[in-house]
Amino acid sequence: VMSMEKPRNPFILNFCEALIEKRGVELSEEQKEKELDRMYNLYETMLGRRMVEALPDDKKAQYLQITRDLDQLSFEKIGEIFADGVPDAEAVMKETLEEFSDIYLKNR
Repeated sequence: VMSMEKPRNPFILNFCEALIEKRGVELSEEQKEKELDRMYNLYETMLGRRMVEALPDDKKAQYLQITRDLDQLSFEKIGEIFADGVPDAEAVMKETLEEFSDIYLKNR
């Protein structure tokens, strides 16, 4: 079943695992896997939103145009927009992780 999934960023996974431990919740391996899935998906959603927010207006318009026209949708095109669109993608990732851990740890 695992091989069907798209590869996940080990850094994000480790971060999520650390958060689970920080919360001090006792989880079975199966529950932990489910929780990691849920967290990872949430993080990706948040990150995607923030990346789009970080785009300059012209790039944002371009991105929204592409996502509206699903036939034209390609990762290369999206990649191009973000590659030179988000000046500091690393910073956006870091901020998202911080916001994410705040939300997660407050929700216990």
